[in-house]
Amino acid sequence: MASSQMLKLVFDNGQDSRRQWPRQLTILSARLLTVTTDVPVRIRDLSAGGARIEGFNLPAAGTDVMLKRGAADAFGTIVWVSGTQAGIEFEDALEHEALDAFQKAPEMPALTQPDGRRPGFGRKGGTHPRWSDGTGWIDS
Repeated sequence: MASSQMLKLVFDNGQDSRRQWPRQLTILSARLLTVTTDVPVRIRDLSAGGARIEGFNLPAAGTDVMLKRGAADAFGTIVWVSGTQAGIEFEDALEHEALDAFQKAPEMPALTQPDGRRPGFGRKGGTHPRWSDGTGWIDS
C-alpha cells in the first residue's frame, strides 16, 4: 500500500483517527498507586479512556494501578512504559464530571527524582561534648 494511502487511514482531515477519545494536554501532579507502591507522577495528557503519565520508578506494563489526584481517582492498567513516561488504559471510561474532577483537584507536591540516600545517615555537626568524626570518639 502506498505511503499516502496508509497516512489517509491513520489521519482523517488532520485528526488522528486511532484515538477513541480526544486527549487534553495537561501538566497535573498526581499519585500512581499499586498494591505495593505509591509513586508521585505528572499527568501529561488525559482522556476518558486513559492517560499518559511521567515519573520515576514507574511500574512495568501489565501492572494494575490507581491514578489519584485529590478526591478524583481512576483504576486502570499500565499498557506501555518508555523511560520516565507510561500509558494507562482505564478500566471504565471516565465521565465528563470525573475528567473535570482531575483538572480541578488541588495541586499536589512537586515531582522530584529520588536521590537514593537513606534518611538519617548524613554527617552531623559536633555539638555534643563527645562526638565521632567517623574514625573514633573525640573529646571537645
